[in-house]
Amino acid sequence: MIDKLSNTLTILAALLLAANMAVPAAFPENRRGERLILATTTVIWDIARNVAGGLWEVEPLVGPGRNPHNYEPTPQDMIKAAKASVILYNGLGLDSWVERLLSGQWRGKMARVTEGLEPYMLKVPDGPYAGRDDPHLWLDASMAIKYAEKVRDVLAEVDPANAEYYRANAAAYIAKLRELDEWVREAVASIPEERRVLVTQENAFQYFARRYGFRVGGYFYSIVTEIEPTPYDTAQLVNKVRKTGVCVFFVETTLSTRAMEMMVREVGGRIAGQLYADSLGPPGSGADTYIGMMRANVEKLVAELSRWC
Repeated sequence: MIDKLSNTLTILAALLLAANMAVPAAFPENRRGERLILATTTVIWDIARNVAGGLWEVEPLVGPGRNPHNYEPTPQDMIKAAKASVILYNGLGLDSWVERLLSGQWRGKMARVTEGLEPYMLKVPDGPYAGRDDPHLWLDASMAIKYAEKVRDVLAEVDPANAEYYRANAAAYIAKLRELDEWVREAVASIPEERRVLVTQENAFQYFARRYGFRVGGYFYSIVTEIEPTPYDTAQLVNKVRKTGVCVFFVETTLSTRAMEMMVREVGGRIAGQLYADSLGPPGSGADTYIGMMRANVEKLVAELSRWC
């Protein structure tokens, strides 16, 4: 109770600070008409717009429901990039296509929001993706806080006249993320520990599992989801899942369900529904913000893993 009251007071204090600040300073003369931030994913987009607080137009390059792993930049993206002052990207192999997008004469600020963060190494034994970093840090809400801090620092650097405004916005948003992190911990505590096992299509939930007390029981894809699993990959996963005794499986909103449906026919059980991993949901879905996405995932996990098979 004390922790919840403290979190609430922190949020209120940060909001009051933002509300009582002076009107933000005018944008520097030599940058007028360039108040555009591009984010490679919808998760980064939502975090950035909370920190920017209306001083910038913020747009995602990869829209809701689309997969950033295999995205190909369009001519329209190149036009947007030419107008942007800041481009925010995740890095760690998720959105390396952004470097191709900017291979020309673009001279804006490009910032990796995972810079300075310590990633896992994926357990890929061989092949072209052996030892690659797991890019899905945002599925741990404490890491999303780091994303917000990075965005805050980038905006303060490119627009120092409004640095305090960005810091106040970031403080208010980070307080909400801390509250989210605590809510997730409390919610998943209601799931019996032996059932906190995730079998999904993509290996996107390592950070989530570590932070909130789950085990990753299996997955089809390691990093690059456009590569279909081979029959050998599927047979290996079927054998592994049978040993775990898991009978509740999840699919991701940006991926085909075909491989998972095939596995469930072999091992039994049920596909319990979709989880959001690489993208937010569409407007009106309830998962169209980062906080909404995380809450939707956890509510789905609690409901389905609590009732099991």
